[in-house]
Amino acid sequence: MVKVKVWDGFIRGYHWLQVSLLFALWYCADNGEMEWHFVFGYTLLALWITRFIWGFIGSDTARFSYFIKSPKALIDYLTDKNKFDRVKFGHNPAGACMVLLFLALLATQLFSGLSASDEILSEGPLSQYFSADTVSFMTWLHSVNFDVLLWAIGLHVIAIVAYKLKKQPLVKAMFTGVAEYKLVSSITQPKMMNGLVAWVIYAAIAGVIWWQWGHENLGYLLY
Repeated sequence: MVKVKVWDGFIRGYHWLQVSLLFALWYCADNGEMEWHFVFGYTLLALWITRFIWGFIGSDTARFSYFIKSPKALIDYLTDKNKFDRVKFGHNPAGACMVLLFLALLATQLFSGLSASDEILSEGPLSQYFSADTVSFMTWLHSVNFDVLLWAIGLHVIAIVAYKLKKQPLVKAMFTGVAEYKLVSSITQPKMMNGLVAWVIYAAIAGVIWWQWGHENLGYLLY
C-alpha cells in the first residue's frame, strides 16, 4: 500500500467546519437564538466563498477542473462493477456530483437566509432590497431547502458507509489528508498547495462580511 496526500489543510478544515456550522445553525434556529444564527451564517458564507475560489486556484483535488467529469464518465463509473478497486485520487465522478450538489444547496440556503425575514425580530441584510412577496418566498425557500439539504447529507452518509464496507475509509482520509492505494507508481499524484493560503483568503473575506453585516449581531451578543 502507498500513502498519498489527497486533501490539503483547507479542504479538511472546510469539511469539518461546515458540518459543525450546519449543526450550530440548525440548533440556533430551532431554539430561537437568531443572533447566533446570523453569526454562524456569516461564518459559513465566508467559508463557502473561499471554497469556491479554492476550486479554481487550490490543490489539484480541490479544483473543479480536476474532478468534474462528463455525464458519460458518471454513468460509466456508476455501472462499473470494479469501481471500488480503481485508483482515483480525490473525488470520484459520483463524489463530484455530491460536491456540486452541496455547493448549490448551500448557496441557496445562504442567499435565501440573507434575504429572509420573520416579520417580527429578525431579517437578513438583503431583505431590504426585495419586495415583500420576494422576501416571503425567500423565507419559505430557506426552510424547504434545509430539508433538501438534510436529505443530501443522509445520502452522503450512506455513500460513506458503502465505501467503508468496501475497505475505503473516506472519513479517515478527510481527517489526515492521506489515503492508501495499491499500484499508484504509474499514476501522476495530485499536486498539493499549502492550505494556509486558503485560510488567509478566508480571513480576508470573513473580515469584509463581518465589517459589512456581522458587527451588529456580534456586538449584541458581547454586550
